[in-house]
Amino acid sequence: MQLGKDTASIVNWIQGNSISIKPQVGMGATLLMWSDRHPYTIHKISEDNKKLWASLDNYKRIDNNGFSEIQDYEYWNENEKNPDRWQLFTFRKDNRWHQGTKLSGTVLSIGHREEYYDFTR
Repeated sequence: MQLGKDTASIVNWIQGNSISIKPQVGMGATLLMWSDRHPYTIHKISEDNKKLWASLDNYKRIDNNGFSEIQDYEYWNENEKNPDRWQLFTFRKDNRWHQGTKLSGTVLSIGHREEYYDFTR
């Protein structure tokens, strides 16, 4: 990920350029966008560990901080048995999990789930 090209968020840039851990079924992940982040759960991994399928988690904001950068959420996923809701991510030569089969600025960070909404954009 390139700051200013793929993301405007320093947090997303750091997470997108961190060493990716080996994914496991049931593990949380975070889709890194321009400045927002969205929580995912991993449901399936290919035998060669080059593809995975994950779905967007349900989430609910549980803090009372209003339009703040400090945001707390609770997460759950109801798509374990609903493959129609799963999205494909592929591990590319740049050592990142990209949405779909091509290099893109949309990267999945493995090992934690996080929702973040940027109120400033």
